[in-house]
Parts: sequence; C-alpha cells; structure tokens
Amino acid sequence: MEPNPFDEPTTENGNQQILIDGQPAQISTGFGNQIIMLQPPSSASKVIGILLVIWGVLNSVFLLLAIIGWSSQELREEQGIDGLAIALNLISGVISIGTSILGGVWMMNYQRRGVHLVLLGIIIGFLFSIILSLTGSTDAAAQDTGLNESVVSGIAVGVSAVCSALCGLIVAIPLMVSNNGLDDSKLFG
Repeated sequence: MEPNPFDEPTTENGNQQILIDGQPAQISTGFGNQIIMLQPPSSASKVIGILLVIWGVLNSVFLLLAIIGWSSQELREEQGIDGLAIALNLISGVISIGTSILGGVWMMNYQRRGVHLVLLGIIIGFLFSIILSLTGSTDAAAQDTGLNESVVSGIAVGVSAVCSALCGLIVAIPLMVSNNGLDDSKLFG
C-alpha cells in the first residue's frame, strides 16, 4: 500500500517540503483597493414616505372630528378651549397635514426636499405647541390635576419636545442610510 502524500511534508526523494503559512498576497487594482457595490437604492425613503401620507390622512380625519367637537359650546367650556386655541390648533393641523402629505409624496419619489419639508413641518408644529401651552390652554388640565399651570405647561412643552425629536429622527432615516437614492433637490432654491 502506498503512503498518503499529504501525511508528511516530504518530497519524493525524501527531502522535507517547505510549507507557506499566512495570508495570500493582496492584488492591487490601481484604484486604491476600494470595492464599490452596485445595488438598487434603499427603499427607506419610499417606506417612510408612504407612512407619512397615511399619517397625514389620519391627521385630517382627526382634525375634522376636532372641528365637529369644537362646534359644541358645552364641550369647549368643559375642555377650557377658547377661540384663540381653536385657531392655533387649526393652523397647526393644516400645516402638519400639508407638510406630511406633500413631503411624503416627494419622499416616495426619492426627492430630498420631501425630508426637508417634513422636518420643517415638525419644527413649526413644535413652535405652535409651545405657543399653545403659553396661551393658557392648559388651565383645564391644571385644575384637573391640581398642579400649578406653569408646571402643566412645562410638562406639555417637554413631552412635545421629546415627540418632535423622535419624529424628526424617524423622518431623517433616509438621510442616514447609505445609497439612499435621494436626488439633490432643495426645498428653497
């Protein structure tokens, strides 16, 4: 029976065979050894755009329900809502609905300006929530909880800040994804 040539590192004439251990040689392509993967653009922009359009439609339904609820004088007095709070809520709601639907459609079409528009809408909505909490719309909540009105207003601003920051991060996901496929469109200019 013939011995297995892989058992011992020797050649046929009995000399020891040299084994090379280590990594194979790196082949230089002359382009800095970068590997560029070609793949379709990420669908993050399209998915978040669809979610924004759905969110805008739901907000429009909720705004219509709020308008119906505000038509009752008893309900407005019970909640402590006056004409200024209604006007500010309507303006804020229309801006939120408009920016989320239009920005979502632009994001579905891989336009960078859609992300910028929705982020601008979130900032404007946060500013409106600050204005609403400072105009005295927290009187009823302060009376119900027994807290000072400034404490309730501060809590409302804090919660609004956290929610706005989280929404801004979610909307900015397409900007953070590699190969996002967004064009170079700008909101202004």
